[in-house]
Amino acid sequence: MGLKTHDQSDPFLRQDFNDNSARLDAYPGAYICTSQSRPAWGSAQTGMRIYETDTRRELVWTGTAWREVLQAAPIWPGYIRPEVSMGKDVHVYYRMATFNVNRPGSLFVLLQAEVQCQSLYTANFALRPQVDGNDCMVGSSASYMRVPQIHTSGGGWSRTWMMPAMGLRAVGVGSHNFGAHFYTSPDATTQTVSVRLTTVRGVALLVNSTDT
Repeated sequence: MGLKTHDQSDPFLRQDFNDNSARLDAYPGAYICTSQSRPAWGSAQTGMRIYETDTRRELVWTGTAWREVLQAAPIWPGYIRPEVSMGKDVHVYYRMATFNVNRPGSLFVLLQAEVQCQSLYTANFALRPQVDGNDCMVGSSASYMRVPQIHTSGGGWSRTWMMPAMGLRAVGVGSHNFGAHFYTSPDATTQTVSVRLTTVRGVALLVNSTDT
C-alpha cells in the first residue's frame, strides 16, 4: 500500500501522517453491512467490495451498480432434436448454443445423445463435442459405440441407446458456440445400417484450465 514507515532519525511530518490516512481510507477492504444498509458510493469507490451479513453475499461496486462476485463457472445449456436417420459413413453437425464469453478460459462441454438403431443391423457410430465448429473431444478421437445385430429377418425392432461425450477447448473473450458432431462408421458388418439420432442434450462451462 506504500505507507510511510518512520525510523528514529525521521522528523514527524503531518503530511506523512495524512498521506498514510488517505491510503488507508482508499483501501478499506470489504465494507461490512446488510442488504438494507449498503453504502452510498460513487465513481471514486469503483471496484470496492461489501459483505452483507444477512445474505452472506459479497458484491463489488462498478461505479454505478452492485454486481455479485462470480463464484461459480458460467454455464450454457443446449438441446436439439434432429430426428435424423442415416446409413453407413454419414456425418452430421449441429450447433446447440451461442453465447458471449467475457474472460479467457476453456469451454468444458458435456453431451448426452439419444440414438436409435434397428435390431436387424450391426451399427457403429460416434459422437464428438464441438466448440466454434471444431471437434474438441477429450481422450480418444470420439465417444464410440458398437450396437450388435440381434435379428436376422422380419421387421425387427428399434433399440434406444444413450451416448455421452466430453470435450475441452481454450477460448478468448467474445462470441462462441458449442455443438455436436455425430457420425456412423463405414465398417459396420451389415450392408445396410439404419441409425436415428433422436436428441442431444448438453452444457458448456467456462473453466480456468488455461491458468498456469
